[in-house]
Amino acid sequence: MYTYLDEGLAEINMILGNRFVKIMRTKADKVKKDLTLLSAAVEEWFDVQKQWCYLENIFSGGSIKQQLPEESKIFEAVNKLFLQLN
Repeated sequence: MYTYLDEGLAEINMILGNRFVKIMRTKADKVKKDLTLLSAAVEEWFDVQKQWCYLENIFSGGSIKQQLPEESKIFEAVNKLFLQLN
């Protein structure tokens, strides 16, 4: 999916660079803005997933469950919800 966003951004930039875009510039600018926002959201989601995997490894360890039992329970509950989103 990320490749399609990159391709879409490249194409809209090419369109915006064309001298014949004048009559559709407003629409093309909106498409570029929307694609840029979507790309940023996808990138942010990837970062959240990476950080979540890191936390999942930490909280799945036995020593952390013993040292932080309440926090481990909270993480497990939130992790269950998080996994349902994916």
